[in-house]
Amino acid sequence: MSVVAMSNSVQEEAFCGEIGHKRSFLIDLLIGTPWRFYHFFATIYQYREYLKQSVARDLRKKYKRSTLGYLWSMLNPLFMIAVLTLIFTHLLPRVENYAVFLFCGLLAWQYFVSTVNESMGSIRGNMKLIEQVPLPRFLFPVSVAFSHFVNLLLSLVALGIVMFVVGHPMTLAVLYFPIICVPLFLLTVGFSLLFAVSEIFFEDTKHLSRVLLSAWYYLTPVLYPPEKLPEHVLQWLRFNPLFYPIFQTREIFYFGHAPTMWPFLYSCIMGIFILGVGLCIFYRSEDKFIYFA
Repeated sequence: MSVVAMSNSVQEEAFCGEIGHKRSFLIDLLIGTPWRFYHFFATIYQYREYLKQSVARDLRKKYKRSTLGYLWSMLNPLFMIAVLTLIFTHLLPRVENYAVFLFCGLLAWQYFVSTVNESMGSIRGNMKLIEQVPLPRFLFPVSVAFSHFVNLLLSLVALGIVMFVVGHPMTLAVLYFPIICVPLFLLTVGFSLLFAVSEIFFEDTKHLSRVLLSAWYYLTPVLYPPEKLPEHVLQWLRFNPLFYPIFQTREIFYFGHAPTMWPFLYSCIMGIFILGVGLCIFYRSEDKFIYFA
């Protein structure tokens, strides 16, 4: 990556933020989002080599001096599934092959919550690098999202092991997994940007996020089948951004059929909207990061 290319990218990024400050938030969200999406994905492509190196470095750091190394990406979910299955099979109405049902819910949830948690300190922790090299700041939460996506893919091996052990059939519907990951990735990055910005200005965000994410966990059908809930409760839970990504994961792995079109479209719309809001707030705020980080 040349210095000129870096400089041009940062100038474009500053231009996005400068224009945004001159408009109200809602108008800026409507008018500025298409350009921000273009700049966002173009920058990711432009800095793809940096992102590859960053993800590889994060993974090496995470498993440094670990005897089992990357195997922990498969062993951790297996241990969690074993414990939760032992507990909740006795507390919940009978669910066939509950371990597979639970694993499908945890795949999306763990990816989301681990990415958001780590993204909160990603900008503050890299301020020295930002001062030395004019990198677009949103690359740091994005790098975290890609890093945890690798862990998500490794967790699929553990899911396959669980399905084999309990005798749950795996169909060709699993080939849809990359497709249903698209809205999950968009909304995860969107929330990661929002939490990262909040953590810069309000250091209590990390403490508040624990409470928020804990409540969110139980409002998301990870542990329980949503159809067991009363309809008046279920209709509100469907507005949960993670409701349909988990539903679609269970469709292809647990039920063994292609994802339903309407939930997939809803997830895509939700993911695009949340990422749009995250980018809008991020661009409008990033020129103040240096005063708070």
